[in-house]
This record gives sequence, structure tokens and C-alpha cells, in this order.
Amino acid sequence: MRSLPFFAASTLLLALAACKDEPSAGGPSPAPTATQAAPPVTAPPATASAAAPLPSAEPLATAEPTATAAPTASPEEPKDAGAPKPDAGKPKPDAGTAAAPKPTAAPTAEPAPPVTTPPTSAPPAPGSADAVAAEVDAIYLAKKTFQANFKQQHTQKITGTVKKSSGVLYFERPNKISFRYDPPSKNRIVSDGSQLKVYIADDSQMFVQAVDKSEYPGALGFLMGKGLGPSFSFSFHDKSKFEGGPVLLGKPRQPTVHYEQAYFYVDKALLAKKDAGTIRRVMLVDAQGNRNQFDFENARFPEKIDPAEFTFTPPAGTNIVQN
Repeated sequence: MRSLPFFAASTLLLALAACKDEPSAGGPSPAPTATQAAPPVTAPPATASAAAPLPSAEPLATAEPTATAAPTASPEEPKDAGAPKPDAGKPKPDAGTAAAPKPTAAPTAEPAPPVTTPPTSAPPAPGSADAVAAEVDAIYLAKKTFQANFKQQHTQKITGTVKKSSGVLYFERPNKISFRYDPPSKNRIVSDGSQLKVYIADDSQMFVQAVDKSEYPGALGFLMGKGLGPSFSFSFHDKSKFEGGPVLLGKPRQPTVHYEQAYFYVDKALLAKKDAGTIRRVMLVDAQGNRNQFDFENARFPEKIDPAEFTFTPPAGTNIVQN
């Protein structure tokens, strides 16, 4: 499977917010059943000689050796008055009857391990970063569509190269995406809900991938009904200078190789109004320190988006790569 070009892959970190569902947590494994009791041991027939041992499917965990009945002294044998009598104080078996072996204790069943109940997430503490993220989710979770102008700035840490672009983006649940770049760029990112197409005009290539097979976790889940809370744990990033309001530093709950941190710039005034522009900026930082930043303007929840926005046919001669 060919990988996407460096810049295209970084763009998809945001574009594919709705393309990867979180794995549902499995329930606790059922507790093992107790071991069944061993079958009763049949008493051996009374014979003159010792009988052969009985076959056993399992070792008897607590079996005790059977006491051997003391031989009866013959009249000619003198009795030793000083020797202790065997089994003193115990009832003697009836004459002529073989002593029955002691019942064997059944193997003790090992106690089943305790069943752990998955912890339920407590509501975020008032005023915490997680509480602000929950307020953001309350705005976007019920929305089906989103539209905004964007300005993208991608910075490579090692080389210092900065690439800027702009355009308009559209989202429609479930999984419909459109990034339409402003001229002179002719790049396009489109998902019709089943297939994702990434067209790189400079390379005359288009990468095609099934949406449900996407490995790119996105950071725009708040726009597509996924929510920020299930994807990140948050803290305030006080070092960021943003006049509009708090900056939320999100650490992915599920580790991903595509980025290590996500920053969400929240407009406090628009948050109070439950406005579509509450998130003014999203910035992703990967393990190498590369930054992919999106600034949003003129955000809104349109009543309807033209279905043609989520279709795309590349120019003739484009090399199509199926991923």
C-alpha cells in the first residue's frame, strides 16, 4: 500500500475526523465455572490381599492414606502389655468385614477471579478544561452540517519550510467531506461517505481509500458528531497567547502515530452564544515537532449542502492509486 505524500497526509489528519470510529470496549469476561466435584470412590471388594489402586481421571487433591486395620493377635502370641494398643478409643470394625476406606474429599474449586466492572466516567469538574470541551461538544454534537473558510499553515520543524493554503471546507454526516482549495492550488479532498479521494494536482495523482478503512484519526470530530471528550483528555495550555479565550491541549486517549498533541483555540464569547465559530483554530503537532494549523472563518451550520460538493472526477491522465 503506497502512502500519501507528506503534505497530503498531514492535511488528512483534520479532514478525516469522521472516518474512524472508536473501538467499542468489550465487556468483562465471564467468570470461570467452579470445578465439578469428583465422583464418589467405590469401596474395593473385601479380599484377602490388597487390591490394585483404582484408576483416577484427576489427582485427588486432599486424599488421605487409608489406615490399615491392625492384625488380630492369635491365641499363641503373647500380648505386650507395655505397647500402646493400635486405634485405642476407636470403634473396631465388625469381624469378618473389610474396613471401608475413608471417603475422599472432592477437589476444592479455585475461587473465580473477581469480575471488574468498567469504571464509569465521572462528569468533568466545573471550570476544568474537560468541562470546556464538554460545552464545545454540546454545540456541535446535534448538528449534521458544517461549513467554513479555512487558512492552513503547515510547518516542517527540521527544514523550517512553511506551506500556506486556503479554501472552503464542508462536512456532512455521516462521513461526507470536501476541501476545496483556492487558486492557484487545484488540490481536492472529497469523501462521498464511502470513498475518500485525495487529488494532488502537482503530481497528477489521486489516492482512493475506503472511508471505513482509513487509519487517519482526525481532530475535527466535534464537527461530525463524534465529540472531543471521547477522543482526548484535556488541560489548559496557559503558554499559548490567544486573546479570544482558553486554549485546550488535547492528548489522544488512543495513541496515534500521526500526531501527539492537538490544540483547540476556543472563542469564549462565541461559546456563550453556542455559535458555529466557537473553535477558531485547530493545530496538530506530531512526534517530530511538525505543525499543521487550521484557522476557521465565517463558520456556520447550513441547512443543506449541494450533493455535488461531495463528488469529484480527476482530470484525464491522472494516476489513480488505490490504498
